[in-house]
Amino acid sequence: MKRLTLLAVALTMVLGMTATSFAAPEVTISGNVLVNAVWRDNWDFADGNSGAVNSEEQALRIQERADLYFTVTANENLKGVLGFRSVRGTWGQGAMASDESGSGAVNTIDLRDAYLDFNWPGTSVNVKAGLFPVGLPAAVGGASMIQNARTTGVMVSSPITDNVSVLAGWTRLFDDNATVGVDADNNSQIDAWILALPLNFEGVSLSPFFVYAPLGTNAVTSIVTYDVNGLVSQTAIPYASDSVKDAWWLGTDFNLSMFDPFVIRADLNYGKVNGKEEEYDRSGWLFDIALDYTGFDFMNLSLTYAYTTGEDDDDDNGSERMPVIIEDWAIGSFWFGGGLITGDDLDEDEDGLGFHAVALSATGIQSFAEGLTHDAHIVYAKGTNDKRAGAMVYGTDLTEEDSMWEIDFNTMYKIYDELTMYNGIGYVNLDADNDVWGPNRDGGDAWKFQLGMVYQF
Repeated sequence: MKRLTLLAVALTMVLGMTATSFAAPEVTISGNVLVNAVWRDNWDFADGNSGAVNSEEQALRIQERADLYFTVTANENLKGVLGFRSVRGTWGQGAMASDESGSGAVNTIDLRDAYLDFNWPGTSVNVKAGLFPVGLPAAVGGASMIQNARTTGVMVSSPITDNVSVLAGWTRLFDDNATVGVDADNNSQIDAWILALPLNFEGVSLSPFFVYAPLGTNAVTSIVTYDVNGLVSQTAIPYASDSVKDAWWLGTDFNLSMFDPFVIRADLNYGKVNGKEEEYDRSGWLFDIALDYTGFDFMNLSLTYAYTTGEDDDDDNGSERMPVIIEDWAIGSFWFGGGLITGDDLDEDEDGLGFHAVALSATGIQSFAEGLTHDAHIVYAKGTNDKRAGAMVYGTDLTEEDSMWEIDFNTMYKIYDELTMYNGIGYVNLDADNDVWGPNRDGGDAWKFQLGMVYQF
């Protein structure tokens, strides 16, 4: 009888394990729907310039976008993520024009994320493979100035000790090989090998990293196709085949919280692109530091300083600005980016390096009503690019003769836990030197007023 009892228990365990292994996965759905109305004025700083070709004088633009995500979880060690994003549609245009929805007008939904996320059996080693967000460590500016975007690749991370972890991976950033076949070898891909060492101790943390990017013989094709001209020297356009060889970056973020309520955050980044000739080289620095005070129970204060190297006056020796893949760094919420929803800031180009800037921000300001908060920013920036440097873009780049003031006041109101209304008021004064940029290009005032809503589910 005892043997029969043990056999019954064993069969029960086996059947239970079998049922568990074939259990249906859990599927969760998440996403968001957003609508944003932006009143804008003089975003191209072209008031009084009759020759302006990129006019930004449309008084009101309303845009909307939607994300939809499916997360399929088999167990605590295995899941897959599939995400879609609609185009950022403008009301009155394309499929959003009157009676055009469903008529065949262009209105696409694109793949945004598609990746596996699993832990290697019996270990703490995590593997992600597919299309997913890849961002280098950054403590200031909300995200890395080098790379912060979705890309394809494989990332492996694992704790080494309680305080030390390691992350290593490979990404295929861009690939313009359009021809398929045995002899098809355009060699236009851009890859990146990433290694980071997150260190977390009581009161202090940092994540040193190194990135190496071999560039295909015709990689400049990918650079132009995918609009990442911040990766190479703009002074050397047009590019020839094999004009660039490889690129690399190193740096670290830094967080010091042991003196709470004072917190110090900082980043130090350096990047270099090696060209076949000196005129195709590009290299430069980023340094930023922020002092936060979190001792108030009704808001947080931050004082930020940032510096990036700028171009000199010699176009034949390449670029002195740090190479950029896809960045998302911003202070304030207008000039450098940092918009509240979408289409509500001036950061249309990641190539505007060459500045030093200081910002004072008050965030999470508690208002008179529950769920109502405010952010306020004052930003000043001055260029570090030589006034005789080539390939500068008016309204985006700042030379040593140019400066910029910004004032923002943003309001967030939670109508429901899942539904938030946003209001942003922004002002930028650009003091540009028309001796550098030409007649009627002396800057001016740019304004924005936005009102939008985001539903997250």
